[in-house]
Amino acid sequence: MLTNSNSVRNGLGFCRRVAAVSMVFFVLTVTALAQSAEELLQQADAALQKEDYVAAAAVLETYLAGQPENYRAEFNLAFAYSLTGRRAEAIRLYKNVLSREKELTAAHRNLGILLLQEGNAAEAVEHLQFVAGKEPLDVPTHFNLAEALASAGRMQEARETYEKVLQLKPDHVQALLAFAELLAETDTAAAEQQLRRALEIDSSLDDARLRLAGLLEARAAEGADTLEEAAAIYLRHMEGHSDRNDLRRRLGQIYVRQKRFSAAAEQFEAVRTAGDTSGELAEALVQVYLRSEETEKAEALLQVMLGQAQGRAQDDVAGDAERYAEWYLLYGRLQMGKKEHQRAAEAFFQVTKLRSEQVEGYTNLASAFYLLENYGATVKALEKVALLNKDTAGTYFLRAISLDKLRVLDAALENYQRFLELEEGENPDQQFQARERIKVLTLELK
Repeated sequence: MLTNSNSVRNGLGFCRRVAAVSMVFFVLTVTALAQSAEELLQQADAALQKEDYVAAAAVLETYLAGQPENYRAEFNLAFAYSLTGRRAEAIRLYKNVLSREKELTAAHRNLGILLLQEGNAAEAVEHLQFVAGKEPLDVPTHFNLAEALASAGRMQEARETYEKVLQLKPDHVQALLAFAELLAETDTAAAEQQLRRALEIDSSLDDARLRLAGLLEARAAEGADTLEEAAAIYLRHMEGHSDRNDLRRRLGQIYVRQKRFSAAAEQFEAVRTAGDTSGELAEALVQVYLRSEETEKAEALLQVMLGQAQGRAQDDVAGDAERYAEWYLLYGRLQMGKKEHQRAAEAFFQVTKLRSEQVEGYTNLASAFYLLENYGATVKALEKVALLNKDTAGTYFLRAISLDKLRVLDAALENYQRFLELEEGENPDQQFQARERIKVLTLELK
């Protein structure tokens, strides 16, 4: 929905017109009062006409101290309070007026608007519905009622009321925007239609255009071919708002979805240069570097990220342990690809410290140690895998060949056998090696 401030501007503008008419009526019907009381009402009327609501409130307070039964003056005081920030007092006075004049439409209208402003949508609905029933063609009242219904969570009724507003006034831009926001959660295609209608009426609505871009992203997630238009909207907006790094990130995310990884990297780099050093952005940038095969850039950025992580307080590191573990894991794999096995082992060791109960760090660490020909460390790393009950055909084979190298023959034989029990034919070379070593080890053990 639209923000309440828009509703309030519409509602209060209308409220002001109603109150002005009422005030004229109230002044004209004062004939039996004492001269001093009549002068007070004239002063109050003059202050209201000049929109000096503080002065009007002061005069009306004095008047009502001597004439508390005059609900018309009390109505005007409530109105003056509402425009000087004294909403709670205005609400109390309107309710007092309605306790005596239950059918006073203007009081129901003004009270409904104030309750909506104060976040009491459920109670606002009651008063605005009363006005809508009395004035079925009044557009502002129906719009405020739709806002109140939506705020109260009565979405189907809100939808019907927005439709009523647009039947009465098809070019009601604020209703189109609010209706689009209501529809966005359940019917993105209908929401898109409402936003396009609003932009046809007023093409200068930049916020509405950005909301359209967001909807087009959502529509793309549902299978619509709308990402290109969303990207074009963001690019056009950034021509005049180069500081909108939030939109650059959105644009980068769109390029990722389109597999335009170099273009995504360009947007993420611009955001990072502008001062965003968040882990989320860095991770996104690393991923697009890897997907665009810029592994050197990915590695360099990961080194910066890990340096920042190492410089943080221990409590902060504990809070972000999962994230840092992912960074070390990725960095280790990059080092494995470069055959920098020692660096890889150091990175994977950090993973095991940060994720002591997850198997991934230990299996990678074991692989790095094996390639370093440190078979004892390989077996040690695999001990934790067994304790976590996460052994696979691969870990049994790696343990078996490491134990074989260490000449721990009976344990090597057992692990080769366990490997063959679990292996499903995906690694025929390893199967052949395991069978041959089982034959040899069996003879040796005899």
